[in-house]
Amino acid sequence: MSTDFLRPSRRNLLTMAAAAAAVSVIGPANAQQAWPSRPVTLVVPYGPGASNDIFTRALATIFSKRFGQPFVVENRPGAGGYTGTNGVVQAAPDGYTFLEMPSGIAGFAPVMKVKFDPETDLTPISLFARSPAAMVIPASLPVKTVQEFLDYAKARPDKIFFGYAGVGTAQHQHGEMFRRTTGLKLKGVNYKSSADAQTDLVAGRLQFMFVTVASTLGQIQGGQLRLLAYADKNYPAGSLPAPTMAEAGVKNMEKAQTWWSIFGPAKLPADIRDKMNAAINDALKEPEFVALLAKSGATPTPGGPDQLSRVLKQEIADIQDFIKSADMTQ
Repeated sequence: MSTDFLRPSRRNLLTMAAAAAAVSVIGPANAQQAWPSRPVTLVVPYGPGASNDIFTRALATIFSKRFGQPFVVENRPGAGGYTGTNGVVQAAPDGYTFLEMPSGIAGFAPVMKVKFDPETDLTPISLFARSPAAMVIPASLPVKTVQEFLDYAKARPDKIFFGYAGVGTAQHQHGEMFRRTTGLKLKGVNYKSSADAQTDLVAGRLQFMFVTVASTLGQIQGGQLRLLAYADKNYPAGSLPAPTMAEAGVKNMEKAQTWWSIFGPAKLPADIRDKMNAAINDALKEPEFVALLAKSGATPTPGGPDQLSRVLKQEIADIQDFIKSADMTQ
């Protein structure tokens, strides 16, 4: 029996070699184009109900429609946001795990003394919103202005408490900033999550907090909490009305700001980073999402990875300066 059919001709060998070469080029390209081919996790390193959670769930809905795959929000609270953040740092850089993170990310290493460098351990993708912090109090407190609160607090030294979700978080920084600026004798209380702290605020066990309006909008509109002031005027039209802290008589609170952003694990492929960045910037043109940000006191902030890197670098410098002049050890 002849075995010539087992011996490919030179032409066939060349054909097979060309086909193999084509597969080697097309295969990875198709794999990249196929992203995402399964559900994507958006990690929120805080509990449900905070502004991070609210905004990320809205983005997840937009992304799911855009990419045709589920984008699932996963809350991983703990250690002021470090637990969830570290989980993303440890995740594979394959485009299936992302981190929603506010400005508090800059305080992890200098405050918590953990081995974490946000500039190298994560891939910056995009900012998406900014907002001045808002001072809120329980509606049961017999004050309606910042000045009335100052008088109330001065008459009750060491009996005025504020809450925050983790040492070094923006809530903690802003509360300490207010204490230093006013000279009041205030006590901070550390909570596992912002939602837990706000529960005690509504109940009157805390006397004030600096928060984003987004996380307390329902309680403010429902009459459980009272909005006294914003850190500055950088809030959009349509936000709940309130004076700035300076207008209310408390200066030097302008740096009490929050920003929200999306990061991926370090070494995330550039094409996936760019697709996510484009999706975020396009989401900031969606009327419903823009309206959600506006009523929450947040301003859409489109941009690219380089912009987020610059903002992060400045935030790290600011918190290091602040730590030198404030008690951040509670």
